[in-house]
Amino acid sequence: MNKFLENDQSLESKFRSIYLFGRNVATYKFAFAKALLELGKSDKSFVSLEELSPIFAKYMLEHIGNGKRQITSSSSKFINALELYNKQKIEWAQLLQVTERVGFTNVIDAFHNIPNGQLNTIFYEKSVQGKTLGITLTDSIYILNRSDQRASLLNEIEGRWNLVENAWTERNPKLEVKFDQELEQFFFLRSITPERYLNSHERVNLTSVRKPLNGYQKGKCFYCYRSISIESGQPTTCDVDHFIPLSVQYTSGVDMDLNSVWNLVLTCQECNRGENNGKFARVPHESLLERLYKRNEYLIESNHPLKETIIMKTGKNIKSRERFLKIVFNYASSIKGSGWIPEQYYDIGF
Repeated sequence: MNKFLENDQSLESKFRSIYLFGRNVATYKFAFAKALLELGKSDKSFVSLEELSPIFAKYMLEHIGNGKRQITSSSSKFINALELYNKQKIEWAQLLQVTERVGFTNVIDAFHNIPNGQLNTIFYEKSVQGKTLGITLTDSIYILNRSDQRASLLNEIEGRWNLVENAWTERNPKLEVKFDQELEQFFFLRSITPERYLNSHERVNLTSVRKPLNGYQKGKCFYCYRSISIESGQPTTCDVDHFIPLSVQYTSGVDMDLNSVWNLVLTCQECNRGENNGKFARVPHESLLERLYKRNEYLIESNHPLKETIIMKTGKNIKSRERFLKIVFNYASSIKGSGWIPEQYYDIGF
């Protein structure tokens, strides 16, 4: 496991580590994470599989209808049942029977698994009451649900889910994710068969840039670690900032690809454009470059598909990625100078 939890053992970070870094062969983990957050709003401790099934199926159905792949295997009884219900070929009661019987086969046992082991905090335990199978929620999930980051967690899960299902659907390990600055959205270009159009592409929108990036910053401003929100219209709604200012983009006569994910960070409004000490188009202090590298490595370790985009742009190994960032930073500093830092830090790092 990387250093994501090294200096932060908060429940929010532990929960994030599950859906950001856990291995996925199906998207069940994302639906189950959402179900847990919903269950945590109640005061119910034991939840039977019968009670859990409609909540779990509800979240899976939200994605089944988009036609994207939800598993890496060729078939699944649970996925087949979801698709049949979506096509109105089976009843809700029939779907719930299948969900209870086979929908939880792997996800309940594997949910807390992270790279190189299992999370040291659990949000539920497998339980049996009489002859009824289910789970018993722990205090951790109730505490997590009182967090001011709860809404962000749900949005992050959705953003991660969107990326994974699109990567599986495209079956393209080299899928390049692009950034639409005006819409603040990730997208990719899919080639259209030559028989229809010559050298043509269609745009496939992925997700708001805020959703997948926020979790790797643990819901904090990249620069000052102040808590941020990824919901629009909030006092703490974050900005999307180019670490190396976009104004440097073409000063060298070549495209430096500064509008790519490796150079995008989420910031509080004060750091990005505050009247007293906003960054605006300034180049940060060199000490912040290590933070950018660390954040990018988090993204690489999580897989699908931001990993491949960053590797394609910055290098195939750690040393080449470090060198790339240093070269771009040094060039930007030679053009605009460097040295901007936030006025103060509000929390521990990420």
